[in-house]
Amino acid sequence: MAEFSIEALGKYPFLPQAKDHVSSLNMTLDEIQKHPIYGGSYELGKQRVVEAIQGSINISLEDKIQQEQSILSFAVARILSALTANRTIIRRYAQGEADLAYKFLGSEDPAVLGEIMKEMDLVIKDNKIPFQRFLELTTDLARNSPQWKLVNRGMNSGMVELRNSESLILLREAIKCKIMEPTNLTGIPPWFKETAKWLNSTQQPHTDFKVDKVKEDAVPPCISAMLSGLAAGNASHNSMFILGTFFVGLGLPVDEVVKIFSSFPRFDEEKTRYQLEFLAGEKSTTKYSCPTCAKIKSYGFCKRECGVKHPLQYYRASVREGRRKS
Repeated sequence: MAEFSIEALGKYPFLPQAKDHVSSLNMTLDEIQKHPIYGGSYELGKQRVVEAIQGSINISLEDKIQQEQSILSFAVARILSALTANRTIIRRYAQGEADLAYKFLGSEDPAVLGEIMKEMDLVIKDNKIPFQRFLELTTDLARNSPQWKLVNRGMNSGMVELRNSESLILLREAIKCKIMEPTNLTGIPPWFKETAKWLNSTQQPHTDFKVDKVKEDAVPPCISAMLSGLAAGNASHNSMFILGTFFVGLGLPVDEVVKIFSSFPRFDEEKTRYQLEFLAGEKSTTKYSCPTCAKIKSYGFCKRECGVKHPLQYYRASVREGRRKS
């Protein structure tokens, strides 16, 4: 097993070497909570889960103490997310951690990068990957982008050809899958379980927010810009997906969302209706959620910093503010 510095483990606390480091401290969770240096790790771990749910995790790694706390807070966060037994929270947490690691991986030393890929069981040779592993890692990617579907790939002797920079994206997905694996929850202090209950309570669905007609002045700037692009015939696959899930997420009837999409010059009502019913869970087993602000920023669609984590949050807050003023 390769050796990693504390700084590297702070950036990539999902590595087995980080788990070994935590074990080497020979401290219980109660003892860590009372420790003068490590004591903040519990709150940081809770914060990691909350931030992941909201869109993105932010950490500081400026010194050894912060690097140690990153390692410990990851261990706390993983336990907390698993204790919720909530598939949505577990998936969002794992995605948040994988996205955080991805920010570091792009500028990582090639030797370190190679070791991380080895630890994540990601074998890529001559820019090719076995198709079974490709399918395992692209389940989520293929839902939103046709380029990740196996039928759109070149394959030879069971090996799928990759394009530029795709190896890092697959590594991100491998990290997410690793973090979602079951973890040992025996002997967990009761206060961990109380925090897990609180995390679950924050994810109760908003059943009281349905709209029959969209209030245009409450729509976030990014969505407004995408609507303009739609009418101009410049809508991309990603912007179409965001628009569809945004309006479906508002509870707007599919018929009304179809009318919004009718402004597209190449509008096909039958195809659009089917796709929207699919996103809404009427033609599929999954109701798709609108991407977070962090994801929208990564697509380059963000127009200004709105102080929220999700476009639906912006809309709801704007509507409530309008009601207070009226």
